[in-house]
Amino acid sequence: MSIVNFEVGIPVDSDGYIEMECDFCKNRFMLPSNTFQKEEHLHFFCPICGLPNKTNTFYCPEVLEKVEQSAMNYMYKEVEKTLGKAIKSINKSGFIKMSIDIPKQEPEKELYTPANEYEVVGFDCCNTSVKVQYIDKEIGVYCPLCGDAKL
Repeated sequence: MSIVNFEVGIPVDSDGYIEMECDFCKNRFMLPSNTFQKEEHLHFFCPICGLPNKTNTFYCPEVLEKVEQSAMNYMYKEVEKTLGKAIKSINKSGFIKMSIDIPKQEPEKELYTPANEYEVVGFDCCNTSVKVQYIDKEIGVYCPLCGDAKL
């Protein structure tokens, strides 16, 4: 068994922010892509509800669906390639006839374009910023790196 890596590009807005979604409150916000890509961050705080979670839990459902679809299409190709050869060799013997029905690959979906409904909020504590919706900005948000509240 081998490990297969897939690369799926996550769309960023014109300012270089990635749209994220909190597992707990299901609210969306945007983080600067350079902040998100730094491997030193093991977790982030949701800017909306303030709860911490692992970095890889903040992906939007659309991104996860795209990754799942890419993996399924790869698996279908591999099954067809592997079993197809075996079935052909069995069928050559003439004693047994076999066939296989493999589901058709789905055409790869294009990822969404991030919405422009967000406003930038800066945090002096960690020298970073996030984009949140206007109402969230007015209520108060949390720093995604240290969790400090900005009311």
